[in-house]
Amino acid sequence: MALFTDPGVVTLQDLLSFEASLGQVASTHGIDVDSKIALAMDAIGERLMLWLLNAGAADPQWPTRRTLRLSTIVVTPSLRRWICFESLSRVFAEAYNVQLNTRYQGKWNEYQQQATNAAHLLFLAGVGMVYAPLPKPAVPLVSIQSGTNAAQTLFVQTAWVNSSGDESTLSDANAATMGESASVAVAMTEGALQAPATAAGWNVYAGTTTLGLSRQNMAPLVVGSVWDMPPSGLMAGALPIGGQTPDANIAFVNEIRRG
Repeated sequence: MALFTDPGVVTLQDLLSFEASLGQVASTHGIDVDSKIALAMDAIGERLMLWLLNAGAADPQWPTRRTLRLSTIVVTPSLRRWICFESLSRVFAEAYNVQLNTRYQGKWNEYQQQATNAAHLLFLAGVGMVYAPLPKPAVPLVSIQSGTNAAQTLFVQTAWVNSSGDESTLSDANAATMGESASVAVAMTEGALQAPATAAGWNVYAGTTTLGLSRQNMAPLVVGSVWDMPPSGLMAGALPIGGQTPDANIAFVNEIRRG
């Protein structure tokens, strides 16, 4: 699972699974869906930050367990639904304000209520937290070099790994087209100096299509190192873990309100 502070946590594609007509509505009325998602993230982030401060104040052991920040929050399915519904309510609020169409007003009210319900259920079940958060890496650096591999196009993604073996969500993919007798070298864009403090290493995933990329290193690579594609080519390694899962789900009863 991604962290709340990772880029691209929710996209237009996620919203389309709830509202198939969204693309047409946004196009017709000139609505920037990405900006609505960003506004929803900001609003939810403020609410979660207040929850973190309240939860910390109510827990005397909190300072010894973790630092209060949004980057420790995992985007669980419950939180993702809240973000999606909050984003959709903002899209249809603008559509209504442009057209004063009661159908859009109905959608606005519906998704606003769905967002309220999703927030209520999230705080009831507990907000997912991790103790050693690993942010989503930047697009990796991929360079073509001489080698012995056949001509092919490779897609590469990377992930940070912490000392417990947890893995971040994957970076966006980078592609490289190799000619005959070539190879590739892959490095993390952040290098050693900008690597997260929680990172104990990193993994590289590669494949000839964007689907089914597999891990190419047996053990985590050293932070700041470079992975070179071996003469034997890609191996069929493990599939991505899919990001971090919560170390704890923390409920905060005082935050549970019906709106």
